[in-house]
Amino acid sequence: MCGFAGVVGNFVERKDLYIKSDNLNHRGPDEKSSYIDDNVHIDFFRLSIIDHKGGSQPKISEDEKYILFFNGEIYNFKDIKKDLENENIVINTESEAEVLLQAFIKWGVSAIKKLNGMFSICFIDKNNQNIKLIRDQFGIKPIYYKINKENIVFSSEQKAIKNKNKINENSLSDYLNFQFYLSNETLIEDLYEVSPGTYVEIDLSTLKIKEERYFYLNFANDVAEYSTIDDLEQALNDSVKRQINADVKVGVHLSGGIDSSLISAITSKYLKNLPAYHGYFPKADPKYSELDFAIEVSKVNDIELIKVPIVKNDFIENFKEIIYFLDNPIVGPGVFPQYMVNKVASKDVKVLLGGQGGDEIFAGYARYLINYLEQAIYGAIKGTQNDQHLVITDNLSNSMKALKGYESLIQKMWAKDLFKGTDIRYYHLLFRDLNFELIDKSLVDKIEFSKQKFLSSFSDINEKSLINKMLYFDTKFILPGLLQVEDRVSMAHSLESRVPYLDQDVFETAARLDPKIKFQSGILKNPLKIIAKKYLPEKVSNREDKMGFPVPLDEWIKENDFLNFIISIIEDSKINDFSILDLREIINKVNKDRIFDRSLWGIICLCEWFNNYEIE
Repeated sequence: MCGFAGVVGNFVERKDLYIKSDNLNHRGPDEKSSYIDDNVHIDFFRLSIIDHKGGSQPKISEDEKYILFFNGEIYNFKDIKKDLENENIVINTESEAEVLLQAFIKWGVSAIKKLNGMFSICFIDKNNQNIKLIRDQFGIKPIYYKINKENIVFSSEQKAIKNKNKINENSLSDYLNFQFYLSNETLIEDLYEVSPGTYVEIDLSTLKIKEERYFYLNFANDVAEYSTIDDLEQALNDSVKRQINADVKVGVHLSGGIDSSLISAITSKYLKNLPAYHGYFPKADPKYSELDFAIEVSKVNDIELIKVPIVKNDFIENFKEIIYFLDNPIVGPGVFPQYMVNKVASKDVKVLLGGQGGDEIFAGYARYLINYLEQAIYGAIKGTQNDQHLVITDNLSNSMKALKGYESLIQKMWAKDLFKGTDIRYYHLLFRDLNFELIDKSLVDKIEFSKQKFLSSFSDINEKSLINKMLYFDTKFILPGLLQVEDRVSMAHSLESRVPYLDQDVFETAARLDPKIKFQSGILKNPLKIIAKKYLPEKVSNREDKMGFPVPLDEWIKENDFLNFIISIIEDSKINDFSILDLREIINKVNKDRIFDRSLWGIICLCEWFNNYEIE
């Protein structure tokens, strides 16, 4: 796990005008290096996980025509190494970076398709006078870039790129709508991220850029044969075995939910004395706790459970730092306990396996069920049912139990959109409805544009099954934001986070599952729950609720010190210099209602983000 920042083009000798490399120190405290050429300057920060001695970067070919920087892990690099050695190519170390360098020299850009892992790669090809910035299939590892008149800058995190920062209203409208983004644009104008499953090629002579996609999502359209649950179980075991490979101590996240619990249980088969980290709120209502589930999993699988107590003052003391590390405001308050758990775990381990991606790959959100059931009802009433996989089974009670706590959302959606298209209904399931008055009229228009962009993106998805259509959308548009959080709140503590569900083989096996199995008997994440029965206590494998890192913010905001802290974030924000939100009305509402919902979370994250960047 590492980080890099670079300048390509003119004025590289004055790189400090364009990049702030030291803002990446947390990504690689073990080693710092640089590559400098006539029109290229790249700084690199290494977190040493595999081959401490031989893993230094950059990797440079003997003729000095090819240079490679690499952030991430390639889990099948030993297989690629064997293939290269069979071609009489000498590999001198056990370093993934050296294997990657030789793979790109041998096979060119097609080498990407051989990789199973998480990665962001900078590959310099002096023969063809170009640089390629390459990102993994799902966007686990980040790369940002900015096009200036005289050069191009790029970095593992946007905080290392110096900017004349002007707000990007398109991305802002996406955030206000959904708290995620519908394109590779950031909140800062002219600053982009390399999209998942793509690479950006920069011509060293002209500085022209082209983006190429090398990976396309496909959820079982026209497969010759569906995969089975046994296939999936084997793929998960193989993924874990690959991802526990490290020259440092490995642990797991164990929230108590089905995703992290299953990964923890499988990992414990291959690693003895496995440490598992669980965050909990000792002074909060039990409804915010999953500790009992985590304890059950640890007992059955002989796992050492490290309990991390989290209290109100932890939020007050760490909130601003969390937003700084995130780069962009995004997702919900679950990022807070993730950050606190990683902070503790980083004192003992350097690698953590977790359950990120399980919801998007295996249909774990209640909104899947809401939209799915509604479509089934619509088809039954109108007699237009054309989704062969969309059925309501006799076990409807399971479906209804999974929707507990979503009553207001269901009522809202059905009141507005029953018998309308699935695109508008899915929009309302994801719309955050921040409940504030937008002041600038042009921004109102932008928000409507963002809505239409969503509807178009959803309608254009070429998946025959509704469930696969929803999975496709979430994997392409929502998952990268969640993975951004996964990367930032781990790397903030120089900790490597690995995600076995997003192993290439696991994804392909899951995608080829019969859609009927994904929702059999109305059970969310049905394939995982079938497998979980072999590994987990019944109390956990049969869970019907989904908590998703709940935080007792509603309790804390009833206390004056916490209330005053939230108000101070709003009052002290540089967002006050812009016509975006009616902040006075927001403060009045917070004082009056003392309710901390997802809307308020979105507002304070945006307010604090403005303090981290000099927005013009």
